[in-house]
Amino acid sequence: MDEPAARDAATGNAKGMPRWLTVTGSTAFAAAVFALGYGCTGAAAPAVVSAGPPVKVTTQTPEQPNAYGKLPADRTMPSSAPCATAVRPAGWSKIENAKHGDSSWRSSFDADTSTVAGYLDKVSAACGDTLTLHLSGYVSSASVTAYRMGWYGGAGGRVVWSASHVPVTASPVKYSGAPTYTVEASWPAAERIPVTPAWTPGYYLLVVRAKPDDAGDAIPLIIRDDSAGNGAPGTGSSPLLLQASVLTYQAYNNYGRYSLYYGPKDQSAKRSDRSRVASFDRPYNGDGYRAPFLYDIPLAEEAEKLGLDVDYTTDIDVDERPSQVAAHKALLIGGHSEYWTRRMYDAALYARDKGTNIAFFGANEIYWHARLEPAPSGQDRRMVVYRYANEDPLAKSDPSQATVLWDSPQLQMPEASIVGPAYGELGANGGAFRVLQPDSWIFAGTGVVKDQVLKNSLAGEYDTVKNIAATPPDIDVIAAVPIVFSGQSTMATMSYYTDPSGAGVFAGGMTYWDCQMAQMCGDRPVDPATGKMLAQMTDNVLRVYAQGPAGKRYPSVHRPAPTAQALISTAVSQSDVGIGPPKPTAG
Repeated sequence: MDEPAARDAATGNAKGMPRWLTVTGSTAFAAAVFALGYGCTGAAAPAVVSAGPPVKVTTQTPEQPNAYGKLPADRTMPSSAPCATAVRPAGWSKIENAKHGDSSWRSSFDADTSTVAGYLDKVSAACGDTLTLHLSGYVSSASVTAYRMGWYGGAGGRVVWSASHVPVTASPVKYSGAPTYTVEASWPAAERIPVTPAWTPGYYLLVVRAKPDDAGDAIPLIIRDDSAGNGAPGTGSSPLLLQASVLTYQAYNNYGRYSLYYGPKDQSAKRSDRSRVASFDRPYNGDGYRAPFLYDIPLAEEAEKLGLDVDYTTDIDVDERPSQVAAHKALLIGGHSEYWTRRMYDAALYARDKGTNIAFFGANEIYWHARLEPAPSGQDRRMVVYRYANEDPLAKSDPSQATVLWDSPQLQMPEASIVGPAYGELGANGGAFRVLQPDSWIFAGTGVVKDQVLKNSLAGEYDTVKNIAATPPDIDVIAAVPIVFSGQSTMATMSYYTDPSGAGVFAGGMTYWDCQMAQMCGDRPVDPATGKMLAQMTDNVLRVYAQGPAGKRYPSVHRPAPTAQALISTAVSQSDVGIGPPKPTAG
């Protein structure tokens, strides 16, 4: 996953090599582990308090065996509350987005955890549930505002609920130490928030502000539609299903100085003190904090701008109730969905084989296998990723449990089997996708011509269609960008293929598709023409996918890209060629 500049500077990222985030400095643990949570932001920590007992991660639960591509049994039930199960009428999104909008949520884009930080006890909820908000900081109280993300005339959100003077306590974080290096907050409840019918299902941010004019610390939340509108209970009412990639958020979350990528002490390539088990019982920080703004929120905003009805879910919800995916016309994945459980993988494969379209508006999808674990606070509040099979205690007796790359010898389930392309690389700078197949329905209404480029569209990580057994035979490469990476010629691709079921699978191949579309990439410059083009292409995919199996109207044909060398030699401008870092020298 490529994020802001620190991640772009990472080296040693070829497939099969560590891809840990490069950080500077080191931290010694003091008696108050709490200070770690705030030290990463540069803000002064509250008064020292006891760290309490350490986190204990004593056992780990294996995933239940499941035949490849078969639908796993649901292991949780949807809500039974009448307000959660009421079927929404077609066109509900237009009614919702006609309401008054409020854009003040946007200031929280870079806020992070500098003054007061918080987390929720759930990644999703339904009407009738009660959320528990946990806060800590060095102020006595804070305000909390819940925004529903959408179009709302361009405001991007509306205020659904707010509270002032929510108490804030100075509380520690707990730390497990080796071998899992888990940080868990376990803070007391600051506020219990009932989810009423006013909370229209959708993507939410709860923004915590120490003062009225603060940017605020944003906490993502999905409100589910647990109706039987698409058939069985809990399948929702809408044709489209947007899956928020909370496992990827959490993988990059470095609150307390530990993420699944690095810890504060070992700065070597091994990153031996990185977390192996990450907890959802802590605030989001760093790259994990920014991920919703870059990837999922722009996609939700664009879909609702079109007036399309969308149900919302999370990675964890799909693992808990995999049956929901095949009940929709299409599954939508934002710009980065790197971490998947086996139940998620099988749910997507099953749904595609039953005619559900899938759109990956990003790159580096379905890359690492993750497992979910309970915590004292509840089920599925921890995620497990060891990265190396010889470290994973469950992999020794059952290689299928290994939390390693999906295309590893232990799993042999490459991402290309679902996505179409596979992971390319990290760290390419510059470069522009070039239109190869302007007659593709995905370019409809854009006015593009062959060899037209999307300026400055490549950044960070990318995917590429490879000639491997898992590559779908009828894949259509509609655009590509040439790249010189570590002295070798390669490319990133944008592709579409159709399954015999009629399902269409689109893969954008670039990390920052969604934020470029919304022109909301933070410090990264966005070419306005590229952003407009990506928005039109997104609209085409969403509208077609909402109608049912795209392959029945637009079957794919095998159209490979030219060679990387040919793309490089015919580039009109050197700036249209992506450049990756040189190979590291020995010594």
